Amino acid sequence: MDCKKAKEKLWIHYKPSLFQHIGTHSSLKGKVQKLKDKQFGKVELFKPHQNPPAVVTTSIKPYKSFTLEKAYRGESFFWGLLPQQGDELCFVFTEPVLITHYLFRSGNVEHPSDRFYKTTVEVLPEKSPAPGAVLYKASNTSGYLIVGMFDELGVAEGSVAAGVGRVKAVALRVQAESDNWAIISEVGDCCGERHVSCLIGTTLGTSL
Repeated sequence: MDCKKAKEKLWIHYKPSLFQHIGTHSSLKGKVQKLKDKQFGKVELFKPHQNPPAVVTTSIKPYKSFTLEKAYRGESFFWGLLPQQGDELCFVFTEPVLITHYLFRSGNVEHPSDRFYKTTVEVLPEKSPAPGAVLYKASNTSGYLIVGMFDELGVAEGSVAAGVGRVKAVALRVQAESDNWAIISEVGDCCGERHVSCLIGTTLGTSL
């Protein structure tokens, strides 16, 4: 093993760097040092997660290439223009899944006010739960149950009762007009049978 590889095993590397060299002129006469870490100063605008296969749609127009599909796949974040009452974001799974936990995170460090407010989290069970099996309120959309809502910080997180069983789809429904654009930066799902990374998207997050 050469010296360089041996040192790399002992040194702790941070990305992005915790400190950055300032200035270009060295204390050595005539020497110029252009030292700048390309990762320095960069911030995490979204958090990717592995989510189950799904068809993703939304009635909210995306800004440029910041689509909901990319957010769900963990490639970027979703950035939508002025959500209106009645707008929705839908995730229809290729096969019904058993969801134990969900997380959707909106806004990011560069645009903290671009959040979802007064927006419900709803699931569509594969089969109608037995009477009394769950206490969730029925949605205005046929078959859906309201399992949660975004809080004042723009986060929707919670558990799904076992009595719901497998679900065919998850939907976010906007209940009131917004004055701001909205970002989904993390989307994560936790499934009972196949546990994958929780926290999908702050940009939007659900746990399967």
